[in-house]
Amino acid sequence: MTYEEFIAKAINGRSVNSLAKAWGIPQTSLSNYSLGKTLPDFSTALLLAKEAGMEEAEVFRLLAREDARRKKEKGRIKQPLAKLSPSFDALLRMASACWMQIQRVAQ
Repeated sequence: MTYEEFIAKAINGRSVNSLAKAWGIPQTSLSNYSLGKTLPDFSTALLLAKEAGMEEAEVFRLLAREDARRKKEKGRIKQPLAKLSPSFDALLRMASACWMQIQRVAQ
């Protein structure tokens, strides 16, 4: 089961707003969980596990896998950016030098 499937199972077609009120958690938090923007904290994960009819250990393993997947994905994004950063910095220095030349000529 994926994280998205787990959240859908816990929400079970109900509105995020009504569930957040019933569960006593901020609506924005539950909305972020359902949109996949953030992962729930431990106490909310327990509540979601109960609502989804799943074992707590199974849910924590699922959340750990999702967290690891997200960290791995972040790493894939950071590596190319780190390679581009020196080139981008050099480009900015060249642009700045050109701009200073243009300003001198314009005076």
